[in-house]
Amino acid sequence: MYSNIQMDFNQYLINENLANSTISNHMRNYEKLLNILGDDFYFELSDEDMVDSLRKQTLSLSQKLTISSTLSKFLKFRQIPNDVVVEYIFEINNELKKEYKKRNKSSTYQYTKKDLINELNKFYTDNKPKHYIVSYLLIKFNVRNADLNLQIVRHKKFTNKENNFLVIRKNSIMFIRNKFKTKDSYGVKKNEIKNDKFYQSVINFYNDNIGESIDENRLSLFNTFHNSTKLVKRYSVFNLKESDIVKIVLGEDNTLHKASVISKNRGTSLDTLENSYNIRK
Repeated sequence: MYSNIQMDFNQYLINENLANSTISNHMRNYEKLLNILGDDFYFELSDEDMVDSLRKQTLSLSQKLTISSTLSKFLKFRQIPNDVVVEYIFEINNELKKEYKKRNKSSTYQYTKKDLINELNKFYTDNKPKHYIVSYLLIKFNVRNADLNLQIVRHKKFTNKENNFLVIRKNSIMFIRNKFKTKDSYGVKKNEIKNDKFYQSVINFYNDNIGESIDENRLSLFNTFHNSTKLVKRYSVFNLKESDIVKIVLGEDNTLHKASVISKNRGTSLDTLENSYNIRK
């Protein structure tokens, strides 16, 4: 149960119009700060002392980055100077960039991101809408296999809170993920997709197959989703696994910014990207 100061901090984050997943992450990090710095750290410690304590922790750089970001946000909320914390955040960012760059030097791949995009566009030219839909979501949003277990609908009223959907709108597609591996940590994910080729591929696939659907209002992208890795590879560019696509994308742009974008899209912590995808075969 939150203390009064935690409830006030939570409300502050809400007022900042942050995403629910971001707020949840900040609140979890705040609990970690209490364990590291003590319950009354904001009264008892200077920002120099706080940073010194964080430096001594046996945490990964990504963990130190996220916790320090929460500390900076909390100090702003309390109207306490946090210049030293901000400097520390820049320092960690630079260290992460050096690590990423070092790893990239020894990483080679058969395909480049440009190759993936060219193959994706070939699916469109060859009128393979299902291949295009699957590959686009893998490349653009770096989704996991199970995220592709989705239904296509013509109106939001045909959605529910249990499944994943592509909602056909007037000029775009709304990609809604209610069911994915880290949903409890990141909350429901919604992305509006305005790409013309993706929009047309979804329309074509829907029109070509809705007549055979058991549910006249919902069309499943896959009739069955058993053995999903093998199934997804069948429709992905060069028959690549979703993890291979993440590695290729990160291999060409392994900046902290790009890693953060993938982290948000995929619902994967920076720590996991650093240890599992960034960048190791």
